[in-house]
Amino acid sequence: MTCDRCDQAAKDGYDYCPKCGRSLRGCEMCRTYADQGYEYCGNCGKRLKEKDDRTLEKAVFIAVPFVVAMLAIEAACMLYWFPDTLAGVKDLSLNMFLLLPSAVSLGVLTGAGLQAYWVLLVVAIVASGLVMLYQSRAIFDRRSANYVEGISRTSLFWIAVLFSADMVVVLVIAAIEGSLGYTIAVPDDLPMDLSPEAFLAYANAAVWEEIACRVIPIGIPMVVVAALCGKKDCIRYLLGGTGVTRVAVVLMVISAVVFGLAHESGWGAAKVVPMIFSGLMLSYLFIRFGIYASIMLHFLIDYTALMIPAVGQEIYSFILIAVIVLGFISVAKLAKDIRDGVRRIDRMPVWIQESSDSKRD
Repeated sequence: MTCDRCDQAAKDGYDYCPKCGRSLRGCEMCRTYADQGYEYCGNCGKRLKEKDDRTLEKAVFIAVPFVVAMLAIEAACMLYWFPDTLAGVKDLSLNMFLLLPSAVSLGVLTGAGLQAYWVLLVVAIVASGLVMLYQSRAIFDRRSANYVEGISRTSLFWIAVLFSADMVVVLVIAAIEGSLGYTIAVPDDLPMDLSPEAFLAYANAAVWEEIACRVIPIGIPMVVVAALCGKKDCIRYLLGGTGVTRVAVVLMVISAVVFGLAHESGWGAAKVVPMIFSGLMLSYLFIRFGIYASIMLHFLIDYTALMIPAVGQEIYSFILIAVIVLGFISVAKLAKDIRDGVRRIDRMPVWIQESSDSKRD
């Protein structure tokens, strides 16, 4: 029978398992037992069928329709109220900032300039959604022989995983902090209705915060690293999606910490730790898939606040409860992936991925 190292050793090209010494090449009886449908050879014990270790992927995939429904509702609200918001933002003002690491004001947008900016935000979100759907087209091809493996490499699948996991982890952190006497202070001026202020504020967070917290602290340093490594196409590293490396992981953590600390002034200290976790999720999507994926997750999280006035408490509660329940499975998958990633860290590229196929990470 196989040990816990046999399968990985066979994939790595070994003829014998370095732990138990079993031959990984099989014997003359392997074919016979395989033709009879056995999982192991009765003579040498070699595994004849690949072990299906994608149970978690199959379970988490159930969350995808709920996340798609939420994205569709939120996008429909943004587009339906687009004209009203366009007219309303003319009388508003928006402070633009960078995080270096504290907020540094770039100036205030008002009037026609803010209207143009609202249009750009909507274009960026819609374009990100279209790119996400195109990259995730494998989800809609159920005839594929490697369907489960295919969907687990899509940005939509990972947005569903990270969103549902984020809901659970943030609730757990908030509960722990609450038991210790720390509560999140929701800003008094935070819009929670279908007003131009709300649509603008959450769209701005989805797009501009991803530029300020992902492109600047991760994308720009990765461009510099790629240039120092002699990559002629180094500029493509600016918008992410170029693969997980040790340098990228360090930048991901720095970005998440800055993202979390940036919420302290408006939400209180209790908001920092949950936002660091959310920042890690957003940064991972940026590194693995690109800024379009982190924008879509940020949009999904922030525009959730507008679902109650848009669709009602009942529909909102049903979808959100389903996502949270599935989130416990997503947390289990993340824990497994983190464990496997730590084991493979010695094989992780230090600086940049040589292959542009970041979906293999």
